[in-house]
Amino acid sequence: MNNTSILAECLRRLSWSPDRLAREINRVCGAGTISAKAPYNWLKGSCPRDDLPRVVSDILAERLGEPVPLHSLWPDKFPPTEAETVQGRLPGTPPTPFCSTCPVPSEQRRPAPPVIATGEQDLTIAAVDWLLNTDTPPPGQRRGEGIDAVVLSLISERINQFRLLDDDRGGSMLRDWAAQDLRWAMTLVDTCSYDQETGILLHRLVAELAQIVGWVAADLGDEAHGRHYLLHALRSARLAGDRALAAHIISCLSYLAMWHGRGEEALRLIQIARKGTDGQAPSPGQALLASRQARAHASLGDLEGCTRALEETAAIQEAMGDAQGTAEPLGHEPWAYWVTPAVLVGDAGRAWLEVGRPGRAAFDLARGLELFDGSQPRNRLLHQTSLAEARLLLGEVDGAAQAAGAALDLAGQVASARGRTRLAGLRRQLQRHDAADARRIVQRTDDVLGCARR
Repeated sequence: MNNTSILAECLRRLSWSPDRLAREINRVCGAGTISAKAPYNWLKGSCPRDDLPRVVSDILAERLGEPVPLHSLWPDKFPPTEAETVQGRLPGTPPTPFCSTCPVPSEQRRPAPPVIATGEQDLTIAAVDWLLNTDTPPPGQRRGEGIDAVVLSLISERINQFRLLDDDRGGSMLRDWAAQDLRWAMTLVDTCSYDQETGILLHRLVAELAQIVGWVAADLGDEAHGRHYLLHALRSARLAGDRALAAHIISCLSYLAMWHGRGEEALRLIQIARKGTDGQAPSPGQALLASRQARAHASLGDLEGCTRALEETAAIQEAMGDAQGTAEPLGHEPWAYWVTPAVLVGDAGRAWLEVGRPGRAAFDLARGLELFDGSQPRNRLLHQTSLAEARLLLGEVDGAAQAAGAALDLAGQVASARGRTRLAGLRRQLQRHDAADARRIVQRTDDVLGCARR
């Protein structure tokens, strides 16, 4: 089977015309990225330009629910990677092989998992499906080498280390490293023997790894891959029967939608996540969901909804017996260890800023930054930029420059597209002021962002 026939077969299975593929690419990458007729040339053997081959591969994989490696589409341009040669699939993609270029013994073949969708409506459908349905836990598996508790403990420990690395710096190295461990964990699920209880734990660990990869990719500005991994994480969390983790993953999808200006989608997703865990005991995860709902309301300019969600966040903290005024974690879910009073107070400040209450925002942001006490540098960078924005709205240019300087101090430590975007936006605001401190921060921002680009 040659490269053009594989692409044609993908389109046939999806009932897509080449024009439809072009529309999907333009939806993911932006209007006008390619012409409607470009995919016709690909079917004749030409290769897309720049990073478009990867985009095509990801779109087809997401829609088919199985890997579509680059080397199967354009073998002359993209030889298989070592991981694809050994395992036959890309990191974070479902385990079913696509074609003869990714051979797997017939006894190991499984039905294709549910299709991973990418559009706004499809994301909501995936979340609603989780909300309304209870998944049957996967059965145990009798073939292959057995898995003992030591292996599971090592995977769990590595996940904790990845989370700490994300707190401290993030970046593409962490994304790729976690994706490699995700591939390995998925191989254990596919090829090892275990009882049902162990299988459930394995799926939970896969969900956590995929969530980390998706979150880091999204923070690096790669929305398409971030969404892809998060949806894979949601599917694994469902198989594990972990409602709290699944709700957290949906809240990450909500946050991602909000970052990209899709406030209504963000609100729908976070409301579904909260509905799906309604009745659970107060926990850091529950407080985080309420806080993220406040942010979604704020992004839409909904003061009443934002205020109500922030009150609910405070009520959850109070119900947990939170010791206000400390930066200690609130306990409970292991993946929510980072949800401290500092995080929740700082996020409340950002919500007040977005809803047009800069005075309240500046108070909560300053208080949250005090509570962080040197931890979570990325969150501190983001909150310092928010504090600078709030102070500018209050006419406090010197105070804004001070907060901006603190954010710039952290910029070299943290690899975050969100952080760079916030700094660039803050630079534009400071450029409108003729004060010496403002000019100094503008110049320093140019230096920092210029270095980041290089």
